[in-house]
Amino acid sequence: MSATVSISANISQELSAMLTTVSKAEARAKSYYVRKGLETFLQQRLEDLEDYHDAKKAYDEFVASGEEGVPFEAVFQNVK
Repeated sequence: MSATVSISANISQELSAMLTTVSKAEARAKSYYVRKGLETFLQQRLEDLEDYHDAKKAYDEFVASGEEGVPFEAVFQNVK
């Protein structure tokens, strides 16, 4: 098992009530849901950051190539 770190966070009363309800109903610790929620949220954010960096790299390479772009409006002009 990996080492853990304790953190503290302020949450709304509504969020606290939801956390309490779910943790009691499923007989799990509140920390389980906090950890799982953070894992899910942060994994998505890291994927978003990776996608951003990939897109920026592709854009920068395109600009450096000197190739002329096609305006968005022109992409669908001849589509019927």
